[in-house]
Amino acid sequence: MEVRAVTLDTSALSELEELYQRGLHLIDEEARNHLQKYHHRVDSVRGLIGRFLPRMLLKERGVSPHEMRFSKTLAGKPYISTPLETPVGFNITHDNGVVAMAYSVGADLYPDPPAYRIGIDVMLLQLPKRDTFPGFVEVFSDQLTELERNVLLPPSPAPRLSSHEELRRFFLIWTLKEAYTKALGLGMGFDFSRIEYDVPNDIVRIDGTIPSGWEFTRFELWNAVQSGQIENYVGVVARFVGEDILSEPRVQPASSTGWLKVQEAQEFLSVAIRELGERKRG
Repeated sequence: MEVRAVTLDTSALSELEELYQRGLHLIDEEARNHLQKYHHRVDSVRGLIGRFLPRMLLKERGVSPHEMRFSKTLAGKPYISTPLETPVGFNITHDNGVVAMAYSVGADLYPDPPAYRIGIDVMLLQLPKRDTFPGFVEVFSDQLTELERNVLLPPSPAPRLSSHEELRRFFLIWTLKEAYTKALGLGMGFDFSRIEYDVPNDIVRIDGTIPSGWEFTRFELWNAVQSGQIENYVGVVARFVGEDILSEPRVQPASSTGWLKVQEAQEFLSVAIRELGERKRG
């Protein structure tokens, strides 16, 4: 399993406009119309990158652009419907200036097609304006367990966490809940309080029990923007590996240097347009 991420500066989208317009001509009319309906350009650009990520993965595996086919489950989870000798499962996420894709291939993929149980979520460590952290947690209180609330807001006499650690813990909890439900391919309506992430101990429980056959990996990435600010993101990948496989019961940090590959949006779009352009020419 690996993760590929594309970073962009949401305050400098004009630099990507030409590439965005060129890229629109490489996707089908339905997808193009969908992207053009977004009110904010950043959503359209992220959507285009999200469509190109799995297509570039297929291109690397020898699939020509005109043979690439994608479908969705009844719950709306996308999957590759192109016939492949070696199966590929993937999932896409985006937040602010990051679009990311987790994927598994072949023997690394549990055989439960068509969408496979793999999910990813990523979020920027940022508190909404004019909000306090205790107030922010309260908004989501009914979707957190009692343990999670205590992990985020330690009861007295324990000292309060640093601002960075508060946000890190909250968004790790939230991205894990999102990644797990996305791996299951579920739509809206899943009760997030059924999922519990004890961040200090890196333990996950579903309905009070450590889930069998699941693998969770947490990661961080950074995005430098023109203002000089460095955006800090956290994310989690959830993957079902099979109950007959002895999986690590704890959430694991991404340890391999090649596990997470990050590319800047301008470079990624330029390469994708060049590599996928044969679809238009063909």
